[in-house]
Amino acid sequence: VPLLPFRDRIEFREVSFRYQAKPVLEGVDLEVLRGQMIALVGGSGSGKTTLAKLLIRLADPVGGSIRVAGTDLRQVSLASLRSALVMVPQDGFLFDTSVAGNVRMGRLEAGDREVRAAFEALGLDGWVEGLPRGLHTRVGERGEYLSVGERQLVALARGYLADPGCLILDEATSAVDPATEVALRNAIARLTEGRTAITIAHRLATAEHADLILVLERGRLVQRGTHAQLLADPDGAYARLHGSWLASLAAGSETAAAW
Repeated sequence: VPLLPFRDRIEFREVSFRYQAKPVLEGVDLEVLRGQMIALVGGSGSGKTTLAKLLIRLADPVGGSIRVAGTDLRQVSLASLRSALVMVPQDGFLFDTSVAGNVRMGRLEAGDREVRAAFEALGLDGWVEGLPRGLHTRVGERGEYLSVGERQLVALARGYLADPGCLILDEATSAVDPATEVALRNAIARLTEGRTAITIAHRLATAEHADLILVLERGRLVQRGTHAQLLADPDGAYARLHGSWLASLAAGSETAAAW
């Protein structure tokens, strides 16, 4: 059935998933309300990316259900699901065509004016105009003519053009130069403003500003709350993650100072 416009909530009900015999998610119960900024945090292999993949139906739960607007996603047509929920991965796939052609994958009928408006809305018009042929610059196979960060900028513009009810972001942490990182952060802030957004947060600085943080550990949802609420439990999983993150930042600063 067509998915109704996203006006209320997304519900995970006792969701479990396994890769062959290996459990990845176990009994996940949560609600995402319209307009919320959600951060998914947890160590490597905790199930963050798997949860996002289930939400956009790259796979289905082996137990439980995911409901949007009260409808089980397994009953929803993929076309309506793809327009309602959009995922921007860390390194979005780009086709060997122009920047405009890749952004237009978010909405195939869009013209160059609408594509250009997407870059302007994200504050990226200066970047795209600086390319050799602007919107019509060829990106190469898998976007090989662009840097990792620049490919992410194109993927963000594609997500903006799709105008989904819910946006899922896998935060980029690959090698990105400082200038592109600033552009990325600003574009993400504009893209998620006023929109339901679920971010797989690899940097806990992102989680600090979320309305709700969900902490996954070995496939289970072990904590939920705001940054302040979760830090109030010094023995909790989030406090441990935050402490490790701060220690890594300090170590990086010391290394930079030594150089």
